[in-house]
Amino acid sequence: MLELKRKAIIISSVVAAFLIFSTVSCVQQRTKRTGKNQGKPNVTTSAKQTADSLLAVKKQSGADTTGAGKNATSINGAVTPGDTSLTNRGLTDSTAVDSLSNPDDLQNAVQYTAEDSTIMDAVLKQVHLYGNAEVTYGTINLKAAYIRLNWVTNEVYAIGTTDPADSTSKKTIGDPVFQDGPETYNTKEIRYNFKSKKALIQGIVTQEGDGNIRGEKVKKDAEGNFYIRHSMYTTCNLTHPHYYINAPKIKMVNKKQVISGPFNLVISDVPLPIALPFGFFPFPKKKENGTSGILFPTYGEEPNGRGFYLREGGYYFAISEYINASVTGQIYSTGSWGLGVASTYSRRYQYNGNLALRFNKNKSSDEVDRDLGRGQTNDFSIVWSHAPRPRGNSQFSANVNVSSNSYNQLQEFETNKYISNVASSSVQYNRTFGQFMRAAGSLRVNQNFGQVDPDPASNGRKKDGKTNVSTDFSFGVNQIAPFALKGGRGRWYESFRLGLDFSGNYALTNSLTAIDTSSSSLGFSIINEVDPARANKTKIVAFNMANLPEMLKDAQFTGRYSLPISLPNFKVLRFVNVTPSLSLQGEVFTKQYAYSVERNQVRIDTLRQAGTEYSYNFGAGVNTRFYGTFFVKGKRLEAIRHTVIPSLSFTYTPDFTGDAFGFYQKVNIKNRGLDREFSLSRFRGIGTGVSNGRASSVISFSLNNSFEMKLKTKSDTAAQQFEKVSLLDNLSLGGNYNLLADSLNLSNITVNANARIGKNLNLNFNMNLDPYAYEANPRVLGNQVGTRVNKYAITQGQGLANLQNLGFTLGTSFAPKSSDKTKPVPPAANGNPTVTEEQREFIAQNPELYVDFNIPWNVSLNYNFGLTKSGLSNAQLIQAIQVTGDLSLSKNFKVSVNSGFDFTAFEPTITSLTLYRDLHCWDMSFSWTPFAGSASRVSNYNFTLKVKSAILQDLKVTRRRSFYDRSAY
Repeated sequence: MLELKRKAIIISSVVAAFLIFSTVSCVQQRTKRTGKNQGKPNVTTSAKQTADSLLAVKKQSGADTTGAGKNATSINGAVTPGDTSLTNRGLTDSTAVDSLSNPDDLQNAVQYTAEDSTIMDAVLKQVHLYGNAEVTYGTINLKAAYIRLNWVTNEVYAIGTTDPADSTSKKTIGDPVFQDGPETYNTKEIRYNFKSKKALIQGIVTQEGDGNIRGEKVKKDAEGNFYIRHSMYTTCNLTHPHYYINAPKIKMVNKKQVISGPFNLVISDVPLPIALPFGFFPFPKKKENGTSGILFPTYGEEPNGRGFYLREGGYYFAISEYINASVTGQIYSTGSWGLGVASTYSRRYQYNGNLALRFNKNKSSDEVDRDLGRGQTNDFSIVWSHAPRPRGNSQFSANVNVSSNSYNQLQEFETNKYISNVASSSVQYNRTFGQFMRAAGSLRVNQNFGQVDPDPASNGRKKDGKTNVSTDFSFGVNQIAPFALKGGRGRWYESFRLGLDFSGNYALTNSLTAIDTSSSSLGFSIINEVDPARANKTKIVAFNMANLPEMLKDAQFTGRYSLPISLPNFKVLRFVNVTPSLSLQGEVFTKQYAYSVERNQVRIDTLRQAGTEYSYNFGAGVNTRFYGTFFVKGKRLEAIRHTVIPSLSFTYTPDFTGDAFGFYQKVNIKNRGLDREFSLSRFRGIGTGVSNGRASSVISFSLNNSFEMKLKTKSDTAAQQFEKVSLLDNLSLGGNYNLLADSLNLSNITVNANARIGKNLNLNFNMNLDPYAYEANPRVLGNQVGTRVNKYAITQGQGLANLQNLGFTLGTSFAPKSSDKTKPVPPAANGNPTVTEEQREFIAQNPELYVDFNIPWNVSLNYNFGLTKSGLSNAQLIQAIQVTGDLSLSKNFKVSVNSGFDFTAFEPTITSLTLYRDLHCWDMSFSWTPFAGSASRVSNYNFTLKVKSAILQDLKVTRRRSFYDRSAY
């Protein structure tokens, strides 16, 4: 019995000793800091309180908590489901090993590292990381000064530490930075559960699109949504933002949007008293042009009698990363309305473009007109721009701008579009086939919107607008050398080259012009004579389906073909170049004219029969070059050199009026008792003013001159001893003389010159001289052109020649030498310092939307002078000076001025003054047009203060008075 009790006591003592030993024992693994970190950073108070139990156990077990142990580098660890590495480090507790190796706890490897020390507690199943700690779990990365891992709860806790170098301010360093995939969150304290993917955060700052969100207390759920209390939303990236939206609580839906409860705006720490019940702020998707949403309209009162309005309101569709679209509308208090669809598309390395379709129905503000159904007009606009990237052997491009006559007057807001009176459009397709063949097709529309109707009932609308529509196609073979297909050996005939060009055109216009078919004009009378009241006058009809048959009657298809031929050239007397020429061209028509004589009158019949007319000519040209040098003994000027390039060419075209060709029909008509023979074109009709097919022998001449001077270089160490400076780049005159013409053989003489005077002054000059005299018509009183006669002006006492027109332009620009022209284009309006290739292209296409603050100042001056004089009529002068400049008053403040003076009208030209101010996250601009050339647009101004970000583009203050808005809000 005593023996059993003794055994029991011994066994109990052993068990008790084992239990006590296992309770107080723990395995520790620690490393000392590197040489740069000899003292462990102080953990914040909350972190110390959280780790009190761990420190007590460490002290009881004798663990080193000072960080002065053995020298070692930072320890990296990794724990995966089923990892037994802790057992290898001295953990013999089977319970701990089983808990850490449970595959249900973690689904990915947990990797951790610390610069200071890593302490593992097997009892509490925790890992403590000190000094630049980092934990990575799948797509999640956490960095902080202190991190604690808890394998029981699958949680990670992180917090910063106080700065040991600044004990007074209690400033923390190493605040946690939590990254979940591409999203990064700056926090003060975070607790995250690996398994549930939920988090509790104290003090968060995160960037979402153009805006950033800051909050005190944050809860994150498993779906990635954030619930933030005491939050701020702003697009200002400063630590202390210029403005923010203050909300007691908001919800940030995962990568989509921010939904806010009641909020108000705070500007410069001053809260505005106006609050809104809720807010909705979408995040732009990274691969799309924004997020779908509502477009808020603008309001005002416009001066065209349509009353108050709501404009450009609608919905924006972010369809994909390649295309977007917006549907907008407008409505007026008088019943007018409008609808528009606009889309932008882009494909990297292939093409980009935009398309806009708009329609407006305008109703008169006059009640009587509305009751009678009058005063209603329809406006439309089609704008399409397609710009491809050159690639392959084909290219399609479009630049379409088609609108109704009054669209710019009623619908456009920009001044330059409002005053524009012309528009042109083209759609083109080009393709090459191999090395030699090519083809192209195009559709062109040219518009002139006419002039303002003086009738008061028209309300200033324009009338007599002209529209020309033409379609063109071409096919050609590039010139080839048939005698050197396998490579030439330098023989003279191997330079012979031959090609082929064929083009066609079909034109349709609403400007219908009747030719003068009177006997006084033609020399004979015709049976189907045009109404004399319409002779040589233009009738403009509305361009619509009702008038299409009448326009088709005047439409004409014309095809042209030619054989470009290059003949071998050679030299005479070593310095004279001789170039022979030979060409063949022709035209194809879809109808012909037949002429018959009845009772001494000509009858014209139109035949729907295709035909062709051709012509050829041959000739030669000679040119040479010689120099004259004038030596000057100046301080720097050494010599002036004059270069002269004379050229002379001769071209002969045979007579094609013979019956063998069949291009002209000869008719005999008795006129005043005499028989006369006329050659009438079968394809071109009569009275069109085109060539009559007779032979011509034309001598063309030109004389080109240039002047330059030779100067000594200023520096003795320069690589070149002399430098050349151009005095006059070009001074040329030219004309031609037809040897076989029956009168007016000499053409007008043209004179052109251009030069760069100094370093900044550019000169362009042109002049046209008529060598023939003019006689006044005694039946015309006052200003008249007169009649050009076959007598030289110098023989009639009218001077050497009659000046037809003269014009010259002087232009210069000034900028500081320090301005860097190679700097990149300014960033986009959202203030992002990095600019993508697509943004660069958009800025290049819309330079007026951006301001470059890199250039301190810039001034451009242009003087234009023009004189036009037809015959004996009075000269018409155009004389104006234009000034454009900008000045950066500071790094972010620029003033721009555009003005001028019209000396003919003796009044200022369109003048505008613009001020730009970059307020970091805000933009301020003020634009004023004191002179606009029209009373309806005098003293326009526009002041805008707005947030840069596109997300908050409606957060702005606007004050304006313009030609399209009377309300001046």
